[in-house]
Amino acid sequence: MPTVPIGNDSDGRFAHERALRVVAGNFAPSTLLVLPFVVLVSALLRDETSNARLGVWLLVAVVGTALGLVATVLFRRHEGSPLPRSFTWLLGLALSSGGLVFGLCPWVGGESRLSVTLVYTLFPATASAVGCIITAGRRDMYLAFLVPLVAASATVLSMSDDGRLRGLGLVSIFYAAGLLLLHHVVSRSVVDAIRLQLTSQELLVDLDHERSELTQVNAELAATNHRLTHQATHDALTGLLNRRGTLERLEQMLVDVTPDRPVGLLFCDLDRFKAVNDALGHRGGDRFITIIADRILRSLEPGCIAGRMGGDEFVVVMPGLDMTGAAVVADRLVGVLAQSVYAEGREMPSSVSIGVASSPQHGLTSSELLRNANAALYRAKACGRNRVELFDADMQEALVVRLESEQALRRAIDDGDIVAFFQPEIDATTGAVVGAELLARWLRRDGTIIPAIDFLEAAQAASLLDRITERVIASARPQMRRLATLGLPDGFRFRINLASERTEQQWHSNVVEWLLQDLDPNLVTVDVHETAVNGDLAGAAANLAGFRSRGGRVCLDDFARGVSSLNLLRRLPLDEVRIDRLAIDTIGSHPHDRAIVRSIISLVRELGLSVTADGVESGAQADALVALGCVHQQGHLYAPALPSREFEDFLVARMAEQFLQRFSPPPTWGTEELQ
Repeated sequence: MPTVPIGNDSDGRFAHERALRVVAGNFAPSTLLVLPFVVLVSALLRDETSNARLGVWLLVAVVGTALGLVATVLFRRHEGSPLPRSFTWLLGLALSSGGLVFGLCPWVGGESRLSVTLVYTLFPATASAVGCIITAGRRDMYLAFLVPLVAASATVLSMSDDGRLRGLGLVSIFYAAGLLLLHHVVSRSVVDAIRLQLTSQELLVDLDHERSELTQVNAELAATNHRLTHQATHDALTGLLNRRGTLERLEQMLVDVTPDRPVGLLFCDLDRFKAVNDALGHRGGDRFITIIADRILRSLEPGCIAGRMGGDEFVVVMPGLDMTGAAVVADRLVGVLAQSVYAEGREMPSSVSIGVASSPQHGLTSSELLRNANAALYRAKACGRNRVELFDADMQEALVVRLESEQALRRAIDDGDIVAFFQPEIDATTGAVVGAELLARWLRRDGTIIPAIDFLEAAQAASLLDRITERVIASARPQMRRLATLGLPDGFRFRINLASERTEQQWHSNVVEWLLQDLDPNLVTVDVHETAVNGDLAGAAANLAGFRSRGGRVCLDDFARGVSSLNLLRRLPLDEVRIDRLAIDTIGSHPHDRAIVRSIISLVRELGLSVTADGVESGAQADALVALGCVHQQGHLYAPALPSREFEDFLVARMAEQFLQRFSPPPTWGTEELQ
């Protein structure tokens, strides 16, 4: 009988036969392990065990092994044909012999010390679990193995004089019952799998009959695939190759590149396209891009390809042209694309900046060639736009330096070498520490400390400012919690700078809450720059308002640098304004700067906001700021940026001074001291 019910007789016979083959296949290798096992145990424990019993045990193992080998040979002979009924009986007898071998283990060790007997009692339990796996799918085979095993071992243990061994005999019976239940579950899964195999074979037959229909479907799919491939490699707006298609064609051309067969590449970027897009709208901007793409395509020689990399960036690949020939084409494109474009009923100015590189001179892979052409494009943009720049050795050196610096900075961030230093903020009238700014420092492995100003430009170019901010906060978080636990002065706050450039998507993802997670907002002031909020002023205001509602403070940093739109004072939820250090540097020597700072302080205080100053380097600057009404100051006059431990010592010392001043009598002055 099959182990689990099957839907019909044919399925049942198939599952029954297949399960028997699985059991036979599993049993074959184990046949060769029983006799070596018995010999090994006998050799190891011969001094602890009766030789007579070992002999009987060894004889039973020999008989079981012989039966198993005969069953295995018979199974191999009938691999491609139905198994005879005699095989079932032979396999069951072999399994029974194997079960008897392990069932006699407690009897073999029965005359030994208790510890040795207990070792022997482990073998039946282990063997019954292994047999459960080997015979999965055939309950009759498992019973043939388990019944003699449990009967022999339980009988021997129950007849022992030791009550503990009699208890083990009873436990072995319950253990066997549990294994039977487990075997039933496993067998059902095996038979279900066999039934699924039969179903799969039937499905394969059905699929063979439907092959002719699938051939027609495959032809239709091939046509669809061709169309999708074209869509995947071409830009839907312009009809040019897209980024993927351009890179694929470029890689194909670079396979055969040699000095005699160079490949020139132009990296083109439209100048001030954002202004065009804002003026015409998205529809007009798309029309503008389409006209530009058509002009590029019409200006190329046969064999050249043009692709749109995205947005307002285009790439032109010219097989057979070196730098000289590519520069000629680039100059022609600059002239063609400098002509005005008519879109949406308006005449719009147009210009393009182009970077030129050539393979193999400037790279043998698409990534190298594009990177070098892009470096030349950046040079063209920096030199005034609407021009052509050729990639050269100077650019190569600058590019290598930039890439090495970027890679080193990335490693430093990953390795935790970017850490937070704390620069105290002082109340200039009392000397009390009212806060501290978290500043990034790069601790090199040689002990060198690199200030943020030396690597922030590279970080900004590599879009690593957010990662640096996150790393600085992570390294400062334990110290901030420690100081908060020890006790901070009233009103003390840690000042954290957000990256100076943020995208609309970042503000929508609530970047402030993400960066300052697990920090008490009542201990934090967030410094934001004008450039960080210009892209999405509404999103930034919502983020910062949520932060303020939880107890945080918001400061507009570097006020008086650049545009410093007064509109931000009205539209952003601010608590304070921080005067830029450039305005403070000459406050004592230039009357215009002093007047500007006075006006800023007056305006900010009129709006009900606090005002702080950064970069105070001299006593004259500090006195001038105090006279103008700005008492919260920060700079090297008071303390440089300090490591966490040094800052803690500095803070404790200042707090101690403030505590002593409360109980010290104020100094008195008399005219007699002037005599």
